[in-house]
Amino acid sequence: MKRKHDDEDDGPNKRKRCPYLDTIKPQLLDFDFEKVCSVSLSAQNAYACLVCGKYFQGRGPTTHAYMHALQSFHHVFINLTTDKIYCLPDNYEVTDLSLLPIKNALRPTFMPEQIEALDSNKKLAQDSFGVSYLPGFVGLNNLKKTDYISVVLHALAHVPPLRDYFLEPVNYMPAVAKTKSVLVVRFGEMIRKMWSPHNIKNTISPHEIVQEISVASKKRFRIGEQKDGLEFLSWFLNELHRGIGGTKTPGSSIIHQVFQGTVRVNTLASGLTATTTATTPFLFLSLDLPPTPLFKDSQGGNVIPQVPLFTVLEKFNGEKITHVFQGAIRQQKQYTLLTLPRYLIFHIHRFTKNNFFTEKNPTIVNFPVKNLELADHVDLGTSPESVAVMSSKELKELLVTLGGSAKGMVERPDLLKAVLARLPSTKYNLVANICHDSPPTIGQATTAINMDPLADGTYRVHVQNRATEQWFELQDLHVQETMPQLIGISESYLLIYERETDVI
Repeated sequence: MKRKHDDEDDGPNKRKRCPYLDTIKPQLLDFDFEKVCSVSLSAQNAYACLVCGKYFQGRGPTTHAYMHALQSFHHVFINLTTDKIYCLPDNYEVTDLSLLPIKNALRPTFMPEQIEALDSNKKLAQDSFGVSYLPGFVGLNNLKKTDYISVVLHALAHVPPLRDYFLEPVNYMPAVAKTKSVLVVRFGEMIRKMWSPHNIKNTISPHEIVQEISVASKKRFRIGEQKDGLEFLSWFLNELHRGIGGTKTPGSSIIHQVFQGTVRVNTLASGLTATTTATTPFLFLSLDLPPTPLFKDSQGGNVIPQVPLFTVLEKFNGEKITHVFQGAIRQQKQYTLLTLPRYLIFHIHRFTKNNFFTEKNPTIVNFPVKNLELADHVDLGTSPESVAVMSSKELKELLVTLGGSAKGMVERPDLLKAVLARLPSTKYNLVANICHDSPPTIGQATTAINMDPLADGTYRVHVQNRATEQWFELQDLHVQETMPQLIGISESYLLIYERETDVI
């Protein structure tokens, strides 16, 4: 009976005015932490005091929130589940419209027209302290070596189809009701906070999602231990895919619809003849770097080579032979890209681990920020050159295959134009660039043996504001503008490219 009394909603017991509203201190509120009572540590029926920001349980005469109101003279509380605001100990609901910013800060919501306007937004928002920030470009607090999680969250938050999907809970909550995936719910909450113009602070502490990542991964990714950004990204995408009801069927979730492509793998025998051929789906492509130089330059420093992105992309031209170790067996493989996804993730393979230590390849990969052409690296089966010599009958069949209609088209030039308009684009523009910075060396005694570049290094990410085409660099709580020329000379680790036809 006690719980029923705590949770019951007294319909008539509502007031628009409350004499204690002027005691609310928005600057002390912080809704980023786990929603549990500060006394009983229970998440059931939790309330936040709007005067001091602490969390308490219940609002009945014997609850912790009620006792806090009597002892501290703090009278205004918000239910962290229903978003309703109450005055204690009088126990009536307050419906004043001036409290709407607090409700928006606790649980941001987006209308369809607001989601459409995100990529054209140039307006700065203000937090409770009067500090301006740009929604979508907010710093994430480093909870001790959790920057690899922060940069992945930032990168995924700037993939528009994925962002728009998670901004509306109605898209994934029916699937979550079946899969019981708390990680999907936490990711949706984080995306909405990152793009909300109603935040209390211009930075976010990702406590809830980091804690759920630690639980879901069985402490594989936890606070206080630096991890490989690619290892986390791969695990995270697969967990999101399963959490929203995805299966092995291509396109069964928004994750596969956005990131999944296919590659043909030829495994060669010793006679360089193809013995087995398999078509494999992928969510990211791993690019191998050339080995680092063994010698120092004339000044005695280490030589940091530079290679263009197209050089490391030769791995997927269908001709280059790549040596792969499957256990103790060395195999020769050839890779050919068959279909390209809407958003293409490149992983630059920098880290090599052995029984003693981890080595990092510092080679700088020069990549274009705009107009990355992949026509020479993908076997689509229908290139513009092959289409140009097709007959009218072949053009009609191809147009129907591409989802078009040849009805009313008689002349070959019209058919050719319609087919070329429907051919998938092979041009890509950069969306996000995740970099890994090696730890600074201290004196001449620091060597690769007593320094782990992965555990001691840091991550940062570059993302673009589509409305102004201004690039931003984000590292923990620091957000600053940067130039695209500086992005191409950084030690990039993960790159996310967007197909040009998908750019709005």
